[in-house]
Amino acid sequence: MLKICNCYFLSSIAIYKTQLLCSVCLLLFIPGWAQDTPVFQSETFKDATPWSHLNFHNQPENFQFAIVSDRTGGHRAGVFEKAVTKLNLLMPEFVVSVGDLIEGYSKDSMEVNRQWDEFNGFIDQLAPPFFYVPGNHDFSNAMMKNQWLERYGRDYYYFVYKDVLFILLNTNDGDGVTFSSDQVSYVKNVLDNHQDVRWTLFFMHHPIWAYEENGKYMEMEKVMGDRPYTVFAGHTHQYLHTVRNNRNHYILGTTGGGSRLNGPRFGEFDHITWVTMADQGPKIINLGLDALYNHDVSNEKTLNLAQHLMKSTQFDHLTFFNPPPGNITNQMANDIFQGGSIKLLISNTSEEALHLDARFFHHHALRPSPDKMDTLIAPKSEFQLNVRLEATAKVALQDLTPLELDWRLGYTTAPNEVPFHLTGSHRFHLLEPPQRIRFTEMPIFLEDHEVEVENPYVGTTLRYTLDGTEPTANASLYNGSIGLDRSAAIKVRVFDSNGAQSGVLEKNYNKVKLHPATGRRKSNPGLKYTYYEGNFKMLPDFNQLEPLSQGQTQFLDVEALAQRENHFAFLFEGYVELPKDGIYTFYIHSDDGAKLFLGDQLVVDNDGSHSARTRSGVMAFKKGKHPIRIEYFEDFLGQTLRLDWEGPGISREEIPADSFSH
Repeated sequence: MLKICNCYFLSSIAIYKTQLLCSVCLLLFIPGWAQDTPVFQSETFKDATPWSHLNFHNQPENFQFAIVSDRTGGHRAGVFEKAVTKLNLLMPEFVVSVGDLIEGYSKDSMEVNRQWDEFNGFIDQLAPPFFYVPGNHDFSNAMMKNQWLERYGRDYYYFVYKDVLFILLNTNDGDGVTFSSDQVSYVKNVLDNHQDVRWTLFFMHHPIWAYEENGKYMEMEKVMGDRPYTVFAGHTHQYLHTVRNNRNHYILGTTGGGSRLNGPRFGEFDHITWVTMADQGPKIINLGLDALYNHDVSNEKTLNLAQHLMKSTQFDHLTFFNPPPGNITNQMANDIFQGGSIKLLISNTSEEALHLDARFFHHHALRPSPDKMDTLIAPKSEFQLNVRLEATAKVALQDLTPLELDWRLGYTTAPNEVPFHLTGSHRFHLLEPPQRIRFTEMPIFLEDHEVEVENPYVGTTLRYTLDGTEPTANASLYNGSIGLDRSAAIKVRVFDSNGAQSGVLEKNYNKVKLHPATGRRKSNPGLKYTYYEGNFKMLPDFNQLEPLSQGQTQFLDVEALAQRENHFAFLFEGYVELPKDGIYTFYIHSDDGAKLFLGDQLVVDNDGSHSARTRSGVMAFKKGKHPIRIEYFEDFLGQTLRLDWEGPGISREEIPADSFSH
């Protein structure tokens, strides 16, 4: 057990009220007194007193400490160092981290040593004690694990301070994001031996409760039982307060780590978490490096609103230009701009109204009308702003510089609340195609095909061509669908009620034949696999590698088949049996890179070193067995490979094991 001694100041208490504005720190401090001296002394007042009450929050067992969050993952120089300076002014009794202290992710021991020396140089400037917690950037391979243990002794541990149990964990203690069985047993033992503490605080890097891959955290929760506890994590670089099992769980933002810095309401801000341990449990406030934010400044409700707001700022617009008088041919880019219009679409998917405040910047050749707007966008609605464009100079379309809109969009808040809005600048290019037009997704077909085109722009019409020419005002009018009996490139253009026209959008559709089944009728169950090892960042040329082992398997369980945790590759080969003629969509979900080939055709490409993600592809096949090849490699942290299909009579599902043979 780690004991912290001589830190109690049993007869004194510091009350900190901190306002970090313009780098000014205000501290209210009540000095210590001897045991036989009253904490508070004053002259005698007869009837009234110049204070509200004397219920000082000065219980000896109360204490304050601070938490710092992710410093790395695209760190911004100087931010963590600024936090150290502020912490020395705040004077917490100690500081706890939630990991990702160095950039790491390297096998170069000299470089990792340099990064740790740099970080510890910052900690050397910190007056209070600092407690380390490992993050994935700090603990990503065997060499980094050994360095951590050499420098800091343990990667998970506990201590008790003023009858509060602190448990500091390693969410990388295993393969992927998880706790090892040894760590779970350790926590169970610590909890069993400290059943009477007044509170328990957990610190970890990943918010493990959001992963729950193997239920290790759920095991711990069962042991925690009815004891009062609070959990702190980091990793996501987005602050969030949630309640789980009636216990507060906090995912902290950043203390210098990579962030879009959209602000506290989005959970994207640099901060120090300040904890006052009181009788009723921890009292928490977040100290922005230049401000103060309540412990629930970003919660489940505001997270939902923030997600809707960020979606709403993905403005969509359609620009129109007037053809020259008498011109019924294709509009040329070097024609002089004759005027036009803009349709700006903003979707509000939230349950709250959005306030839009925007104005156009001055343009040397265009005059927008209106040139500014201040309006509310109703909940669950789509707002369309129509702007007329007048030419103020003779300029060719291709020479027009973009028109820019300066905007602020957000929710209305009270004057004393944290603002909840985003700001930015949106550019309008007059020759760009209409991005919100949506075509039927499936790009291939077997027989006659009906293509539908979705046009969200109110008060407009679509015209299209199939012969490669650009649509004019005399082109075919879209009226619900476009029939195809051959491969074609569909080009569409939007026209407004005054005859102004948009840019051109194009999509190709191909009429295909079914690929014949070429697999053997008699074959063995499962796929053949070949196993390789190496430090891959992209899928290798397997013909240039020496395999370490070979075998056959019915399941794409790369974690079970691999001979080590990281840095390996597999080649799976054989046949997949398709039950019906038709068009199939195949999905690869992988961590890291993977490719799917059917016959000699690349169907899905999900290559590269990345976390788990899904890519898809489509092809048409005859019923029967088709040659299949799946290439896969694992870089580090997590091994995932899953192959799904969707086709005639099949809703999307994982390909059954009995469909594979070799």
